[in-house]
Amino acid sequence: MDDAVVLVFMLMVIVVIGCVIALPIVALVISIRTRNRLAARISRLEATLSPPGVGQFQKPAPGIVPPVKAPPPVPERPESQPPGPATQPPPVTPVPQPLSPVRPIDAERIESIIGRRWLGWAAVGVILFAAAFFLKYAFDNRWIGELGRVAIGVAAGIGMTVLGFRYHKRHWRVFSQILTGGGVVLLYLSAYAAFGYYHLATQKAAFAYLAILVAEAAGLAYLYNAPAIAIMALLGGFLAPVLLHSDRDQYRSLFGYIAALDVGALAMFKLWVGLRSLAFFGTHLLFWLWYTDNYHPRKLGAVMIFQTAVFLIFLLAHIGRQLVRPKSVIFEDLALLLINPFVFFATAYHLLNANYHDWMGVFAIGMALLYAGAAKILLDRKAATGSESLLIIGVALTFLTIAIPIQLRQNWITIAWSVEALVMLWAGIETKAQRLRALACTLFALALARLFLWDTLRRPKLMFTLILNKYFLCSLVVTGCLFGAAVLYQRVGERKQILAPRLRLGIVLVAIVTLWFVMSVETNTFFVARAAARKLAEDWSRERWLGQMALSVLWSIYAGALAAIGFIRRSAVVRWAALALFGLTVIKAMLVDIAELQQLYRIIVFFVLGVLLLVVAWGYHKAFHSRESST
Repeated sequence: MDDAVVLVFMLMVIVVIGCVIALPIVALVISIRTRNRLAARISRLEATLSPPGVGQFQKPAPGIVPPVKAPPPVPERPESQPPGPATQPPPVTPVPQPLSPVRPIDAERIESIIGRRWLGWAAVGVILFAAAFFLKYAFDNRWIGELGRVAIGVAAGIGMTVLGFRYHKRHWRVFSQILTGGGVVLLYLSAYAAFGYYHLATQKAAFAYLAILVAEAAGLAYLYNAPAIAIMALLGGFLAPVLLHSDRDQYRSLFGYIAALDVGALAMFKLWVGLRSLAFFGTHLLFWLWYTDNYHPRKLGAVMIFQTAVFLIFLLAHIGRQLVRPKSVIFEDLALLLINPFVFFATAYHLLNANYHDWMGVFAIGMALLYAGAAKILLDRKAATGSESLLIIGVALTFLTIAIPIQLRQNWITIAWSVEALVMLWAGIETKAQRLRALACTLFALALARLFLWDTLRRPKLMFTLILNKYFLCSLVVTGCLFGAAVLYQRVGERKQILAPRLRLGIVLVAIVTLWFVMSVETNTFFVARAAARKLAEDWSRERWLGQMALSVLWSIYAGALAAIGFIRRSAVVRWAALALFGLTVIKAMLVDIAELQQLYRIIVFFVLGVLLLVVAWGYHKAFHSRESST
């Protein structure tokens, strides 16, 4: 019974596999035949419907020029005959144009692609896996000595490479690439097995052999003009440590091997698309696979040396290519230029932060200086495109921005971001770099968000010195940087012909609102702290009334000062801000102060507010009366 069940199950599996493999092929053949029959029917139908001679042109015999018929003469009308009605030409019957024939699918070409390319590469892949598993199996069963296994791999790799060259001379382009790529991968496997698995060669000898092998792969790919050889060799190189995995952790050999692969991939004479990306992601994939199973803090030094070497290899390769032969960069270049430093920094931060946190900010500043130096070198030599130089400068500024919260504490972060944004804006205006100015505005927004959402909520609420405290002084620096940004746009921007009146007015309004907000928070916090220190209820109420009165008086004085500045500077936006603040103060006086304040405090608020409103109204009358008189 059990045998019958097993037999039925095997038959079902065979049927399913047969359907999965056979049905697509049958469908492809049927579609090709149907397409060809349809094309033949359409051709016959066109031949039947087309009138004779339409669409048929016969070539004249060589050397014979066909005679050109002269147009028939037009009969002249006698002068005495009066002009008659214009005769219309006979209607022209449209001639049906033949339909374009449907091109039949070339079944032979599809078969050639599948048979020559896909089957060939699949065969090489299967053979390589078989060779790797055979070496592993032979090692486990002690069939062949270690030296014999490596020798077999080297001999097979050289043999396939030589055969590939012979077929290349016969112009078998695809087959020669398949053999050559497989031979190079076998040589990579043998090389890694020799020094990383069996320890048959010293470190120096292994690196010399790897250098020769990398040069051979690059030379063959360049000779055949075949990126497939380079990609196949690189894939095989990264698969070698995975396939020949052992229980002993030879991490130094592994790191040196991966670095040699990267150098080989980046030293190709022709920069084929995808090769550098494959090297970068293959490198970090192998590293993190190793890290998951084998990392220990004792290996930190070797890991940092390896990560630094990989980062510098990719950075220096890009800079060196641009200095030797400047060229337009593609998306892959820009992506690697952006991803490489941040992957390196994130890895280093993950490894070093626990024990060396105080140096992480210095490390980020060092990265910023490195990329700033790279940008200067490329710009001085005129070896960088606009997008490339802007990307490098952006990376440097990003690392500087990251260093601030890592190294500094509390309000110093907000101050540093504001100063950096002001300097960045000045650089963007001087160099007329719009993206740099956009980054400066983004950094200003980040500083304001931290001021409102972080510093304000974490300010001291009890027993603090009014004005002379970290929160208020930090807020003054942020506000000063905002006003400085508006001045930069007004003076330097006009000199550089960068006119952005709306942006400048927006920055002024943000600065005015920020200063009003922090002064209000400072005043309210001061009186709340005084009220909390009082024990009697009457004293607590008096302090609360004093706080509300101080807020109303402060808003009135601030609005009056804004109105005066608006008249002096002839700035309508500042005057409108003053009017808005006066309106807010009047609303607060009517809704809050009348209901809550004691009689004396209420009198003070309304008196100060009324006097200031009267002074501002007098200023408006004087300013507009002088304008009307001049006109």
